[in-house]
Amino acid sequence: MPPATVKTIRDLVYWEYAKLASEIGVGDRKNFRYAMATYQRYRRTSAHPLTILRENGLESKAIGECAYCGSHQNLQTDYIVAMSAGGPDRPDNLISICNACQQSRGTKELFHWYGKERRYEIPRLILGKYLKLVFEAHEANGTLDSTDVNDDGKLDIFDLGAAFPRRSKRRPNGAV
Repeated sequence: MPPATVKTIRDLVYWEYAKLASEIGVGDRKNFRYAMATYQRYRRTSAHPLTILRENGLESKAIGECAYCGSHQNLQTDYIVAMSAGGPDRPDNLISICNACQQSRGTKELFHWYGKERRYEIPRLILGKYLKLVFEAHEANGTLDSTDVNDDGKLDIFDLGAAFPRRSKRRPNGAV
């Protein structure tokens, strides 16, 4: 659960970005003091994700390896947010992924695949890109200031992916 000051989706995105900044600044995403100070600065300035983190050089370092595990075998291009899950078809949603990670992940939302226990293991490049996609989707949906988008009674990381409504698959011959 995020700290009590995190009350909306916008706040939650800022909080997750602040933890990434904490990793960059002090080498630890779990450094509460650093993350909280950074989060408060983001809130105060109403920062837009495009101005928060720059992944300078991270993408070029990841060329030729799986963005999740670093494998160099059986690479393919895949979406961070699957198109079938409502993800956009554009370059900032694309990564290189190995067959093993792709099979494991399928179309699961990022935090559902990693789970709460492993959320700090999500690679910085992927999480930074994901948060930008999430912010833009919630902004477009008008849900940035919502408190519980997935209606489970609490605001947590699983509300982030609720910005992407799963696209229904068309049935053949117009069947319902």
